[in-house]
Amino acid sequence: MKSNDTPMDPRSDKEVLASKIQLLLDIVHAKDADSFTYEDVRQGLAEQGLALTRTRWHRLLAGSPDNRWDPALLKGLAYFFDVDENYLLQRSGPIPERVEAELRLIEAYRIAEVEHFAARVLGEVNIDALRAVTEALRNLPPRPEKKSD
Repeated sequence: MKSNDTPMDPRSDKEVLASKIQLLLDIVHAKDADSFTYEDVRQGLAEQGLALTRTRWHRLLAGSPDNRWDPALLKGLAYFFDVDENYLLQRSGPIPERVEAELRLIEAYRIAEVEHFAARVLGEVNIDALRAVTEALRNLPPRPEKKSD
């Protein structure tokens, strides 16, 4: 594969890490309706003998260039979120299967919500039209990752 076949991600390693942590938080939020709070994460890390200040947590989530790289902390976060530590330690660490499965489930829930909404709004539309809308929603291409400005 040529180097120009894949677009380069202009984000810094710390911004990529922030996106990965945010994705883990989003999955928990979408699944359980409540995201982990700073206190939940701090307590989970404390049980592993690791300290996390509120400032450090904010810098991690923001992808701050001021944040120092701490492999022990990242391993602790991986353990807390129950994902392979390489996901957080390596820029191109593979998305854990569980995370990928959760994302597919969340997507299915969201499609179902849209289908339900469309059925209510389009109530008088014939069943074939509703099936066509449903099929179109299911065949949407994956959304590209958001780029930070």
